[in-house]
Amino acid sequence: MKNSFILLFILMIPFAIQAQKITLSPQETLQVKESNVFWKAELDSTSEHTVINASSIAVMNASFPKEKNITKQISFKLKNGEGEGRTVNSKVTGVVNWNGQQLYTAELEIGINLITKWEYRKVNCVLADLTEKEHKLLIGKNWLGDDIEVK
Repeated sequence: MKNSFILLFILMIPFAIQAQKITLSPQETLQVKESNVFWKAELDSTSEHTVINASSIAVMNASFPKEKNITKQISFKLKNGEGEGRTVNSKVTGVVNWNGQQLYTAELEIGINLITKWEYRKVNCVLADLTEKEHKLLIGKNWLGDDIEVK
């Protein structure tokens, strides 16, 4: 009898994990805490990275190659699709190749309203010029994780 309960418990684990998944549409409104404004974002479960519209990027005491600047102070301007945003100071968390360019990443806190509460996640965002793109914030797997699916 005891073994039956253990077996039943083990078999129920995948269903409990699956039940906790959140489904979101490919376009959602999110908040970037550091910019203090809302962003119309594209959610892309095929992209590895979260990418944000950034300009006027300046690394303090910058060196070459770019990898030498990891952990240095960085300043950049964030602007959503309505032109709202602000200048943010952070640290360089990495360098990635995105869209044929080598770009810096910085950690930002991005949240979405899930009806019952705001869910915020800190992620490394690629700082890129998205002025020509429809969405100024592209949410990738590093923010979506395993608990959010896009449909």
